[in-house]
Amino acid sequence: MEIEVTNDELKIIRKNKREIEKRFRDLEGLERTLRVLKLRLLLEGKDRLEKKLAEIRASYTELVEFEETAKRDKEFLMVFRKELSEENKRLRAKLGCRK
Repeated sequence: MEIEVTNDELKIIRKNKREIEKRFRDLEGLERTLRVLKLRLLLEGKDRLEKKLAEIRASYTELVEFEETAKRDKEFLMVFRKELSEENKRLRAKLGCRK
């Protein structure tokens, strides 16, 4: 198992080296230390997942808004296309052209 620590955490570990060694010699202390480290790891993982979930929710909201805008734009363009088609028919009729 590998544990990564920051420079500040490493300084604290070095400062408290004797206390840490004492805990590792004591089985109960070791178990407590491992539980604390596991809890810290789980909390960090939870924080990362919550941030990722917030990002995904924001992206989903943007996607839904984009989809709604695209639908409105499509409907507008379909109406506009129909109007153009009808206008072309009228102009052709005025000019006496055949399709």
